Amino acid sequence: MISKSVKSYLWKYWYRSDLIPIYGICVGALSVCGYFSFRALKGPDVVWNKNSNPYPWQHVKQGENTKLLDPSGSFEKAWSRDRL
Repeated sequence: MISKSVKSYLWKYWYRSDLIPIYGICVGALSVCGYFSFRALKGPDVVWNKNSNPYPWQHVKQGENTKLLDPSGSFEKAWSRDRL
């Protein structure tokens, strides 16, 4: 359990009303960064295992969308990485 002196120190210096928006912005930015990094690492042009699947981009069929956003709406299904 947290001792009373540590709790009062954290409450006094780390929980100030003017710092709450900064904490929120930092958490939001790190969340977005983590999401896009995870999504970029799952793309068809990233090779994780060169022995079992050296060319994952060859498994993308015609008519599959590999992008995050499709403004034209012409693709009927999205590509997913089912094998590494």
